[in-house]
Amino acid sequence: NLEPLPPPMPPADRNRLVPTIQFEMFQNDKLKLKALTEAHGYNERDLHNIYQRITWDASADAKAVGADIAGNKMKPELQERVSRACSIAVGATLATEESPRGKLLDVGCGHGAIVSSLVEAGLTEPDMYVGIDLSPEMVRNAVERYGEERNGRTGKGRVFVADDFFAHDFSVYAEGNGGSEEGVFDSIIFCSSLHDLPDMEGAISKAVSLLRPNGGKLVIVHPQGAMHVIGQHQANPVMVSRGLPTANEWIDLIEKFSDWGLSLEHVPADPRSDGDIKDGYLAVFKKT
Repeated sequence: NLEPLPPPMPPADRNRLVPTIQFEMFQNDKLKLKALTEAHGYNERDLHNIYQRITWDASADAKAVGADIAGNKMKPELQERVSRACSIAVGATLATEESPRGKLLDVGCGHGAIVSSLVEAGLTEPDMYVGIDLSPEMVRNAVERYGEERNGRTGKGRVFVADDFFAHDFSVYAEGNGGSEEGVFDSIIFCSSLHDLPDMEGAISKAVSLLRPNGGKLVIVHPQGAMHVIGQHQANPVMVSRGLPTANEWIDLIEKFSDWGLSLEHVPADPRSDGDIKDGYLAVFKKT
């Protein structure tokens, strides 16, 4: 299994960055949560999802309105990184003789944060898009902003679903696929979301099963970079269980799980590197 990139925060750094009373409260809360999980039969993934849902539900309206005010654009250098990733993901959905379907899955879609970027990249028909997020409040905001547009030919629009990525049945989006969820999507994108999932290795395995062979693309992007995610992990290891995989970790994973059938097309910059500062985190895979 993947292990967190950084070691636990040293006591000296913790004392410098985290007030003592806040750390003590955190330790006490951990003990309370442990007792609750044991009493109610929750496992570690359940606990992680509860944290995530509460956090994102509480911030959904504020984040969505903030995005509205900003014109659904990030700072120019961050937006450029997201736009690049979206172009790669959309490129795999464009209809070909081998793949006329054209479906994209946005994992951790939030309030529809990258929908406009995907449209600008060429995802012109709304029914080519499916977004999933654990937070019902995030999904409500996404539906309010991007759920009404329809494909004039099919009458179908974008799909936003509030559910656990690991548990959701994606076969409902298959067309002529015999009721199976395997190979439903031409591309899958995780934009600033992979690190929020409780099991990165499991998330990639799930995504691979949903991705069509012979050219399906898996795109993982974090515009603020790998080092930013390490900081999030150090500050809150319950919400962010580890840093994003390094290039070497991806190579090892692809070798370990050869049945995934993935080839690494774009190698992500390592944390603390000039590339991470300049370009953020971008890993692109092709399914053979």
